[in-house]
Amino acid sequence: MATLAIAAIAAFALAPALSLGQLDLSVTLLTYLAIAQAWNVLAGFSGQISLGAAAFMATGGYTTALILVHTGLPWPVAFLGAGVGAALLALLLAVPLLRLRGDYFAVGTLAVSIALQALLSNWNWAGGASGLTLPVDRIPSGGNLYQVAVVVATLAMALTLYVRHSAFGLRLAAVRDNEPAAAGLGVSVYRHRLAALVPTSAVTGLAGAVIAFQFVVISPDGVASVNWSLNAVLMSVVGGAGTVLGPVIGVGVVYYGLTRLLQDQQTLSLVIEGVLLIAIVRFAPQGAWPLICRAVRRLTTRRRAPATGPDTNTGRRTLEHA
Repeated sequence: MATLAIAAIAAFALAPALSLGQLDLSVTLLTYLAIAQAWNVLAGFSGQISLGAAAFMATGGYTTALILVHTGLPWPVAFLGAGVGAALLALLLAVPLLRLRGDYFAVGTLAVSIALQALLSNWNWAGGASGLTLPVDRIPSGGNLYQVAVVVATLAMALTLYVRHSAFGLRLAAVRDNEPAAAGLGVSVYRHRLAALVPTSAVTGLAGAVIAFQFVVISPDGVASVNWSLNAVLMSVVGGAGTVLGPVIGVGVVYYGLTRLLQDQQTLSLVIEGVLLIAIVRFAPQGAWPLICRAVRRLTTRRRAPATGPDTNTGRRTLEHA
């Protein structure tokens, strides 16, 4: 946590040194990181494979927009409202969704996203299919928006670190690995899954608020698109679901390495993303980060073998045949 705090403070203070283009790119990367980490906690650590990130993104984005457009409240209130709104939606959906398991849970969350997108498209108070335009003079922009994105990404990373290193996280992993055995040991499956669903939904809702601030104009086809859910899955799986740094790598590879650099060749970008996902699932199902860690350990072991072995020549022959 101390390292995360130092990194967050350094990133927060970096805002004045960045150009407008760099600020915009950083906001996007940090938002994707928050979404991917939230999905990582829900799926990678608790085993709930969700396709509903878009629903909580839309809830957060539209809650922010509605507060700003229809009230005179300042943007910090609208921003916090995004997290509260997404958390309330998670509590409302927990009763039916948490009774589902495996593929049924994934399909259920996907159905929620599609239904919410249809609802927003036909809700006139929320702008209908055209969406809403946020008041530009009352929302953060530039360096301020970047700092808000840093806060959201830091919350997502802190949540992941807590789950990774706490007793709660161990119980959550037990539920993920063997639900009947965990229940037999006294672990409340429903409560632990609910405790994972609500905060990750709140973080995703806050990310939706950042997207609303960044886009200024939000619509059902934008902030409520299922593509947000698919990107969260792709980035976490490519980097390594169930790890802390996996989604960080996934965001860099998928968004910056493919989407951003190949933005003029979208078809090629989609093909590469598909091939990359198939390759990861086939050859490195745990993701890129665990693969990198294993490779580093092997290289370290090989370099230390001649020095630690009793016979240098024997160690050299061992390395040659490794």
